[in-house]
Amino acid sequence: MNQVTKFDGTHEDLIHDVAFNYYGNRLATCSSDQKIKIWDYNEADGIWESNISFKAHSCAVLKTSWAHPEYGQVLASCSFDRSVIIWEESYHDAVKKWTSVATLRDGSGTVQDVEFAPNHLGLRLAIVAADGLVKIYEAMDVTSLAHWTMIDSFPVGEGPSKDEDGNHCLSWCTSKFTAQMMVVGCAKDHVAKIFRQDHNTKWQACEVLGGHGGVVHDVSWAPNMGRSYHLIATACKDGHVRIFKLTDDSQGGALTGGWSRKMFNVTCIADFADHNAEVWRVEWNVTGTILSSSGYDGKVRLWKATYTGDWRCMSVVSAEEGPSAFQR
Repeated sequence: MNQVTKFDGTHEDLIHDVAFNYYGNRLATCSSDQKIKIWDYNEADGIWESNISFKAHSCAVLKTSWAHPEYGQVLASCSFDRSVIIWEESYHDAVKKWTSVATLRDGSGTVQDVEFAPNHLGLRLAIVAADGLVKIYEAMDVTSLAHWTMIDSFPVGEGPSKDEDGNHCLSWCTSKFTAQMMVVGCAKDHVAKIFRQDHNTKWQACEVLGGHGGVVHDVSWAPNMGRSYHLIATACKDGHVRIFKLTDDSQGGALTGGWSRKMFNVTCIADFADHNAEVWRVEWNVTGTILSSSGYDGKVRLWKATYTGDWRCMSVVSAEEGPSAFQR
């Protein structure tokens, strides 16, 4: 935690997202320049090397998401052009190439977030558009990714929103021991909601993560790793990073796959305003023990719980050069 590797992203416009693959040795960046760039980590030299750069969409590329490696090198991207494109790495004459294998058109508005489901659910991905409609797609044949079928859809609010300026975001629960769930940031409602399927396999809004003073820009569901509770982080326009703890409402035993209208008790266990600016992204490490947040202040902050359970900022990474670029 005492070394920061800096490299030039070489994009020609604002970078909207940086996504690491499952192993953390490859990342994708996307930008308003309509391009996606793939980077590989050279462990011997300790540097990130550009693998390939390609034009991905006809408008700004907002988010990318890697599929689990058991399905190969597969990436999804979403854009202002109202589409989601599935990309797959292949070899042609011994040369690596990223090919668009499927395009999912969403005529309801800008696709604001995309994320592959945890691999135990199969090769699925969820998207959410500006109208507040979440859609879930599944690959019909994991050996040929040209065909995807929409298997579910549900509105985030009482109905589709007409607000194109609203921001929606989502994150899957990765636990194998609960029913499939996701958390969705709900635009100008200034909340995030837990969604899961009822007895009729219809997605329903259940618990609400409230207390936000602005639009929720990002949500991240922490990997469970055997804990008896869940952690969810939110990044908010009001400049706060919040961590919510979800505990079993029955007050006993492990979390189950059963469905009820009120399954979790929700507690906000941490609320930080250290960025003093809008917070744009939150992301957990693979064990769900360290949270990173980034904001308009140009800094990435790392948060970790102490042995008493209190969350503290353990380090700050600055985008600016100089001796204070990394602080403990």
